[in-house]
Amino acid sequence: MEFGCSTLLYGSHSLQDALDGIHRAGFKAIELCAITGMAEHLTPVMLENPDALAQVKELAQSRDLAIESIGASMNLLDDSAPKRVQALSQAASWIGVPALTTGTGGRTGDEASFEAVVAALKRLTPILLDAGVKLSLKPHVGAAMHNTETAIRLMEMVDTRAVGLNVDASHLWRTPVPETPEETIPRLLPWLVTARIRDTLSHEQPIGPVETQIPGGGAMNLAAVIRVFESKPGLKCVTLEIVGTHSGWELSKVDAVVSECYRKLEALRES
Repeated sequence: MEFGCSTLLYGSHSLQDALDGIHRAGFKAIELCAITGMAEHLTPVMLENPDALAQVKELAQSRDLAIESIGASMNLLDDSAPKRVQALSQAASWIGVPALTTGTGGRTGDEASFEAVVAALKRLTPILLDAGVKLSLKPHVGAAMHNTETAIRLMEMVDTRAVGLNVDASHLWRTPVPETPEETIPRLLPWLVTARIRDTLSHEQPIGPVETQIPGGGAMNLAAVIRVFESKPGLKCVTLEIVGTHSGWELSKVDAVVSECYRKLEALRES
């Protein structure tokens, strides 16, 4: 299993700068972000341009970086979701990317929004099956699917040929009833498609500053979390995803954080 890095960390910089920094740090894969207002390294215009998609693929391949997923980060309950999923899944299929990542939308503890998410996923399933791409859903603080129990419930209600899980231990750590992720993630492994990693110091729902998201800067047992992910057959990488560095940080500062994170992750794997 290798470590990957989301281009979200380079949201204020070009895709080429992101790939250069991620490659230099030692990462082997990326989450290619298409997140409006945060990290739009894959734009709507690019999605309609085969030459642009070919260039993205070449940029990653020339740096020996696999594209593990496309980061979509959408609300599945928005009216625009089907059109967006269709465009992104077609682009993913063309580039050879196996998954789109997003949260579900909806609200924690709101049964009506949970049921609406299930209905939305059933409508999206034919689009995903046609493209041969999985929608990898993150149990996300504040969303309809937010913890281990709601994730299992959702997976039992959808077509898992098209839908799976994108597990980020830091979100399970910050649920209204905090979990111990290294103990609960094993229950989610049957549906795991992609995995995310970062640290956090507090159980409060808002994530802390970048410094406490860097592996080792928080209070989580990330070495144990990594071992759990390593136990998932076929999981090729675990991807670093930190928020905060996209907000106008200078490139050199982002590069420094990315390099530090890679060193810390490798040290945790060896511990």
